[in-house]
Amino acid sequence: TPCMLYTFDSDGTKATGLYSLVEKKAYVLPLQDLPNRHIIVSCYGWIVNADERSELHLVNPITGEQIALPSVTTIEQVKPIYDDDAAAANGYKYLWHTGEVTVSDSSSILYYKAFVSCDPSMGGGYTVVLIHNPYCQLSFARAGDDKWTWLPPYSDYEDCFFKDGLLYAATLLGEIHMFDLTDPKVAPKIVMGKVKDFLYENIYIVEASCGNLLQIWRSDDLPKWDVPEGDEDDDHSFDSESEFDSESYVCDTNTIKVHKVSLTEGKIVEISSLDENLLFLGHGQTL
Repeated sequence: TPCMLYTFDSDGTKATGLYSLVEKKAYVLPLQDLPNRHIIVSCYGWIVNADERSELHLVNPITGEQIALPSVTTIEQVKPIYDDDAAAANGYKYLWHTGEVTVSDSSSILYYKAFVSCDPSMGGGYTVVLIHNPYCQLSFARAGDDKWTWLPPYSDYEDCFFKDGLLYAATLLGEIHMFDLTDPKVAPKIVMGKVKDFLYENIYIVEASCGNLLQIWRSDDLPKWDVPEGDEDDDHSFDSESEFDSESYVCDTNTIKVHKVSLTEGKIVEISSLDENLLFLGHGQTL
């Protein structure tokens, strides 16, 4: 049953709500800390989210069950920063970044997307995959792992999905890589080469209900600032990163192209209809 998760103010504090599209009814969830967390994705009714220290958790919003994922400091490109007398890290350093980032700000910089292989409620056979910075690389953790495993050497991944126990990942150039995460020597297999030479679109991949693999290209207009009414003539340039307000930074979608993928032939064909399928695109899992 499709539901919408949202936060709202209740008696001066943030609360979490769940709206059932079928019942047309809203429910208040007993999750006090979730409204303050960075929600990355929802899969199989579970939410991958980052807490105030950018540590990742799986949360079931209905039962309240939480599963801690391996620490952010076990990601290959992340190093903790300690004060001389501190027991816990007060910041993180990235191998691609010359500065230091606070523990609370790291989640919005580091995490791009996350994917879960199966329902964690069914036992310990699930795997979580991250697309993360620098350069949208891949790391994964199986149930019970105490660290993230990096998947070099490629980067610029845009979307992933699981099929028959295998991970498929699409890059900005439309390449599709396949991984067997049960293999101790897991390595990428390129099942389709690049299908374009430019990086301007967002790329999504999803399996349609009929079994066809679809690759979607979404392109945006040039970014613009969401300027308050009456301030159109003001100079909205920013002198420093501290003045940047991401909520006023707007990109409007202008084109969406859907392609059917043939992995055996290594090519894509643009299609003009989804038939009876619905397509959901965004920062979460493509559906």
